[in-house]
Order: sequence, then C-alpha cells, then structure tokens
Amino acid sequence: MAWLVVVPSIMGLILVLVFRLSQGRLLSSPPPPVPAEWPAISILKPLKGVDEGLEENLRTFFRQDYPTFEIVLGSPDADDPALEIARRVAAEFPAVEARIVVGEGKVCPNPKMNMLESLSRRARHPVLLISDSNVEADPGYLRDLASHLLRPGVGLVSSPFRGTRGGGLGGALESLQLNTFVMGGVSAAHLLMDIPCVVGKSMLFRRVDLEAIGGFAFLGEHLAEDQVCGEEMKARGRGVVVSGRLIDNVLGRRSVKQFLDRHLRWCRIRRRISLAGYVGEFFVNPVALALAAVAIVPTPAMGAIAGSIFLAACGIAISAERRIGVRRPLIHYPALELLRAILAATVWFVPFFSSTVSWRGDRLKVGRRTRLSAAT
Repeated sequence: MAWLVVVPSIMGLILVLVFRLSQGRLLSSPPPPVPAEWPAISILKPLKGVDEGLEENLRTFFRQDYPTFEIVLGSPDADDPALEIARRVAAEFPAVEARIVVGEGKVCPNPKMNMLESLSRRARHPVLLISDSNVEADPGYLRDLASHLLRPGVGLVSSPFRGTRGGGLGGALESLQLNTFVMGGVSAAHLLMDIPCVVGKSMLFRRVDLEAIGGFAFLGEHLAEDQVCGEEMKARGRGVVVSGRLIDNVLGRRSVKQFLDRHLRWCRIRRRISLAGYVGEFFVNPVALALAAVAIVPTPAMGAIAGSIFLAACGIAISAERRIGVRRPLIHYPALELLRAILAATVWFVPFFSSTVSWRGDRLKVGRRTRLSAAT
C-alpha cells in the first residue's frame, strides 16, 4: 500500500523535472538565420482597461528595432482610459505609424476576437502580430518572431512568457504558476511531443493563413482561440513554433481569488481541448500527491519521503525561475509552492462538474474544443 501511494508522487516529481529541462532547452535554442528581407508587420493591440504598467508596456512596442511595422490599438469602449494612454504614447513616437480604433463589431461570442477583427480591418500589412496589452518586450522581439516565421513551412510563431511584477499573494502565486507549470508545459509539448501549444499573448502569422482557417470570426467561436489557431494551422500543414526569446507578462497586484478565477478558466480550457492531457495533469503535482500519500499512510517513513519530494519540488521551482531571471526570496518558496499545489489540486476537479464561464456580463457554456454557446 505504501508504494502504491508514493509512486505517483515520485513520477510527478520526475515529470516536473522534465518540464524544467524542456524549459531550459527551449530558452537555449539558437535563433534562426537572419532573413534577406523583413516582412512588414501590423501589431494588433486590443485594450480593455488600464493594465499594470500599460504605458511602459506600449512604449516597448513603439521602440521595436524593425524596418517596417505599424501598431493598431483599440478598445470597444469610447470612454476606456486605456485609449488616452495609447494616444499619449503614440504621440511620443511620431515616426511609428499608429492608429486608434474605438468600438468593435459583433462577429463571434469571444470579445477579444471581436476587437481583433475590428483592428485587423484597419491593418495594412500582410503579417499580423496579436499582442496583449499586459506584455512587455525587448527591442529585438519583432526581428526574432519574423525570422522564425520566415523559416520554410512555418505558419505561426508564439513566445514563452514569464510572470513579472506580481503584487500580493495572488500575484506571487500566478507568477510562480506561469514560470514553472505553464512555461514548462508549453516547452515539453513543443519539444518532446510535437503538440502545438499556443498562448495568445504573442502570436505572429500571415493574414492569408488566418483567412484560410476562417479568420477571427471562426477563432472567436472558441474560448481557447489561440490553441485552436495553432491546431488549425498544423492541420493545414503549417508549422507551429515557439520562440526561445522571452517576453514579460506584467501581472500587477492580484488577489488569491483572481489567481483562482484565471487558473480555473485555463483548467476548463485544457479539459475541453484534451481530456487525456488534462487527466495527466493530475500527476504533474507531486506536492499534492505526496500530501495525499501521507494522509493515506501516516507513517514517519512516508512523512520523510513526502518531505523530500516537497523540498525537491521547491528546488526545481527555484531553478526554473532563476533560469529566466526571476529572483524572489528563497524563504518564500516553501509556502508558495505548498499553497499553489493545494489550490491547483482543488480546482482541478471543477471542470468535470462545471462548463460555464462569465465573460463581460455574459454567461457562456464551454463545449468540445472550447466552443462557446449561450448558457441555458
């Protein structure tokens, strides 16, 4: 009995280590060759409220070291204060072509895709970059993405991202989740399993390829529009790659409830994208599995094994964050890793009993492949 309950936690620890090694391998991958010509790029920036560091986030895109690009920003609400910030930042960089779009059409249930559809109609260039407003990038970001896209057969390029500047307990938990489980999982799926695993904070593709899969209207029928985009590209023979160049997801202050709400939304997405993959996630939580083992077999030996697994998991988390330049006090890791593991194990069960989400006042049901419909 003792071995039956402890083996899953040891296997989980091995999987976490695989995630960590995959993350390191992705970030160490060599950049692609520099192309002879650079394609013109339209950066689409949907806005909704003032994110943490929004002004500086936007400046990093106006400072891109790239020959020809434009930035198209917009919000569905004319009184959105983010629009005034966008106008102010655009005025600081008169040499960069920028347009502000107010209002959105209604082509799908997904509000982000509705806004992107409106932005794309104002975009002039053949290559589109979807970039969230809470993203900060270094000046070579566009060159890196474009050089990947120009490799033979590539149709979509996304970026790994680290959670930075997360305030409060929720912000600390979210940054740790992004920098370990999320980045490690994306890296392992890409490098080891050849499974498209796309996060929509940074997606570069050609307009013609987007239109071939049905455009933003088709993607907007889904909650996981980014993942569906990657799957559709691959189904049409277009390569889906993840760059090794990091971008920053600027988090700001978050409560534990905000962390749980976001984590639960992602759980519902992954449950509907791949049931088998989601079930497997239960075994990528060695700390929770070790706690369960101690509860089932409460012996000193089992406690020692569980303690060793916990310390090893903390060490892997520290290594993962140090690899990407995140340095939080070491004393914070035991409490954060323990709380994150317990909360993740708790919410993991919810998507099996609940398939509805609330989005800007609408109640939507999440179906197969995260297809959205009105909740009854």
